[in-house]
Amino acid sequence: MPFPTIANAKLVIHPFEPGDADEFVRAAHESIETVGKWMSWSSHAFTRDSALEWFATCDQDRAAGRAFDMGIFCTTTGQLLGGAGINQLSPHHRYGNIGYWVRQSRQGCGIARQAVALLRDFGFQQLGLFRLEIVMGVGNTASEAVAIAAGATFECRARNRTFLHGQPMDAHVYVLVPAG
Repeated sequence: MPFPTIANAKLVIHPFEPGDADEFVRAAHESIETVGKWMSWSSHAFTRDSALEWFATCDQDRAAGRAFDMGIFCTTTGQLLGGAGINQLSPHHRYGNIGYWVRQSRQGCGIARQAVALLRDFGFQQLGLFRLEIVMGVGNTASEAVAIAAGATFECRARNRTFLHGQPMDAHVYVLVPAG
């Protein structure tokens, strides 16, 4: 069964393909100052093999229904803009986590906000979820602005909620729930 289309006029979110690996590495390397501050994989140590391993993990998780981590691509040019997905799924309680990153050269263009809106609709309408969390390290003001712009509600500061660069870190938890 083909993967459902997750798109708007400007973005399409779909599974990574092996041909995306070199561009993924370029995006990771160009984004060390911004993405790398909050996601330790975005470093000079990230290689084509790293990307291909990640893509294989994404494919396995998607096939098993455990996670839906994919690429964000420009609808018109096909350029890899970043990554986004719904992961940490709890099928019994019907919630998950939305994660996202945008390559540094395309940050500030509303891409992450649009991706969150697309994934929110996918999560509620296609996956039947009732709650989507967006969790970011305290101080990640760019990610926090995306969550707010996407309509998420601040719920709490969770102590030691994330683990980054070898250290536990407090995080802000924002939540999306279906309207009504």
